[in-house]
Amino acid sequence: MFMQTLHPVDSAKKARSAVLIVEDERISRRALSALLAASGYETQAVASAEEALRALKKGDVPHIALVDLDLPGMNGLELISRLSKMDPSVYPVLITAAGGEALSTLLHDRGVAYMRKPVDFGHLLALLSEQQLPH
Repeated sequence: MFMQTLHPVDSAKKARSAVLIVEDERISRRALSALLAASGYETQAVASAEEALRALKKGDVPHIALVDLDLPGMNGLELISRLSKMDPSVYPVLITAAGGEALSTLLHDRGVAYMRKPVDFGHLLALLSEQQLPH
């Protein structure tokens, strides 16, 4: 019988995950994760901002974070603000069903990219390509 000894991985040495998906709707979270994985991207999907922060503290640093605006507990804008303080190299993209000029202005003023739901998968893949994400 072959036995492998597992050693804890230092969080500083962990591989950088490509895409963090923060979406409270289970079906949407799974669909985004499956579509991105099928396109060759590494993903990590969580249901809340708090779960995302715990993952980041463990060393799971994404290249890009797809963050739903309306999350239970901490909302998506608060999470993006915290992510940028913890690791400014993470590129945040807010995902929202909300629309309108006020939202566009708010996000533009904060320098946050956003996508409307339902997410246009072709547009998302183009965004990942622009960010030069490895897959």
